[in-house]
Formats: sequence, C-alpha cells, structure tokens
Amino acid sequence: MLEEREPPRGPDPRQGQDARGAQNRVNIRSGGSTTISGGAVVAGGDVTIIQKARQWAFANPLLAGGLAVFVLSGSIWTGVSLGSDPAVDVSVVEEPGLPGALHTVEQTRLAERLGDAASWCHLVQPGDSSCETTMNSAFAAKSQSYRDRVEEVGLGEPEKIDSGAQVALSWQGSSQGTARLVQAGGRWQLNTSDYGLLKLCGAGLFLSLVDAKSQELKCGMLQLPTS
Repeated sequence: MLEEREPPRGPDPRQGQDARGAQNRVNIRSGGSTTISGGAVVAGGDVTIIQKARQWAFANPLLAGGLAVFVLSGSIWTGVSLGSDPAVDVSVVEEPGLPGALHTVEQTRLAERLGDAASWCHLVQPGDSSCETTMNSAFAAKSQSYRDRVEEVGLGEPEKIDSGAQVALSWQGSSQGTARLVQAGGRWQLNTSDYGLLKLCGAGLFLSLVDAKSQELKCGMLQLPTS
C-alpha cells in the first residue's frame, strides 16, 4: 500500500522578512556563518562575501546605488575637509632671503590658528625645550573661533634689517609693529627678545594682537587700538 505523501511546499514568502517586511538582510554572527539575502550562507570559504554582496547589489539596484552615492559623498566631503586645512610647513625656515622670512611668519600664523604648538616652536624658537609646553597651554585656552581671528592680522612685505629681516603687522590697515626675525644656524626664527616677551605673556605672535583687540592682554610692543 502506497503511503500518501504531502506535496512539497514552495519557499515561504515570509522567510527572511523582519517585522517591517524587508526581504533582504545580512546577518553576521560572531564565530559562525554569515547569512545574506534570506538564505545564502558564507561558511568555510566556499562562497565569498564579495560574491554574495555583488548578487545582492544586482537584486537591489536602488539600494546599492544609494549606498554607493552615500559612500562617495562621504569620501569627497572628507577630502575637501582635509584639503581646506593644510598642515604647517616648517621647512620654510630654511628658505633663503626675504621670501624665507615672510613664509616663516605666514606659517607661524597658521600654526597659531591650528593650535599646533610643536610646529610653532620649531618655527619661532627651536632651542627652547619648554616652549611647546607653554604654547600648548596658551593655544588650548583659546577657542577655535578665537584663534581663527589671527587671519585678520595683515602682513607687509619683508624688509632687510641689520639683524636679519622684519615683517610689518597690521590690523584693518593700522600698523601694529613688526615681527623681527634673525638667521641662526642657516635658518630663520623669531628675534630672541621678542620671543621671550611672547612667552612671558603666554601668547602667540598673532594671538597677542587678537588678545589686545579683545582687551584680554597687552603684550609689549604688540598692541591693538581698543576703540
């Protein structure tokens, strides 16, 4: 007597669905197999993740396209973000002549805006072992928006003087003294006495001008009008 068998059932359409009815999902279990698209299993290297991901992308072109755009947009945004804020170039101290002096002052301003104490000290006074500690505290005490104001300080053309070179500083067209540089060991750096004054005040070359404008600090010759 033949035993009646129940006819085979087709795939349950509810299989692989979650509470929201999504039919495609990826489940990764620690130490176990990987289930992709409600059934395919990656185990023992028989089927690769790349193959299944490719199959999933063909089966879900809209989702895959949206994901690609999202990733690409993130990459582009990151590149723009990084590119808009360059690192300090400390090699400018070795540039000869007045251009080297000007570039050293420009990079000093950038170091203050970025709060990069290590680069600032290398540019301004590399022989002072306590410089970085002092300037780290000075920069950390200022917000980023406050340090951004160093860009408001204008720079004049470098001029040759007996001790080396000087670059005029200005605020809205008004003269604010000069940054004096000397050459030591074949490189440019800030005049030692000017550096000593800045260190005593706990301020950067450009931040001291912003401090004076904000009536927070007046540091020797570097003073901005209070009006």
